[in-house]
Amino acid sequence: MAARGGRERGRDRRRKAAAGGETKTGAALALFAEVVLAGVLVAVGSLLLVTAVPSLAAGVAHVRRQVTGHDVGVSRFVRDWWAAVRALWPLGLAAVGVALLLALDWQLARADVLPGAGVVAVVVAVAAAAVVAVLARAAGAWAESTDGQDAGARTARQALAVGVQRTQDDLTGSVLVAVAAALCVVFVWMLPPLVLVVGGLLALAVVGVEARRGGRADV
Repeated sequence: MAARGGRERGRDRRRKAAAGGETKTGAALALFAEVVLAGVLVAVGSLLLVTAVPSLAAGVAHVRRQVTGHDVGVSRFVRDWWAAVRALWPLGLAAVGVALLLALDWQLARADVLPGAGVVAVVVAVAAAAVVAVLARAAGAWAESTDGQDAGARTARQALAVGVQRTQDDLTGSVLVAVAAALCVVFVWMLPPLVLVVGGLLALAVVGVEARRGGRADV
């Protein structure tokens, strides 16, 4: 009897473990699907270029809701996107201007037109990484405000201030965001159709970095 009871308990534990594994697998697949969907939506929303930062903010909000178990959907993304465009368009415009300036400096450095071209190239790369980290974290700060968690980041100026502060306070997380952005560029360079996915991947990276920062703050 004791042996039979032990076997039954063992089967129950295995069934529970299998059910838990299925639940985790389903959650992972659901997150993957929403990241892909967010990538497509971010890509479409960024067609005007100046809407790239607002689109990323809406993508971060989308992925964050999926991770936290809230409702997600295309209609909610569209509402977030429009709200982000109205709030963050100055950041989007500034991002395009800075990107053009850095691209021009990079081309001049590669053409050896400027003295110390190698140093200029390094400075441009570091500046680009810093700009991406600040803008991504500003987008993440604005995304938090959609659920009322960071009401101080509802305008472009407020979101930028929060992004700069987090970039300074969490250098490791900012480096991770910059690396994620660099990998996205490499992915698109290797396979251009991946431009439809990288927006979601970058949004996921921002959500992960902010979750990491929040976890460290709770310790």
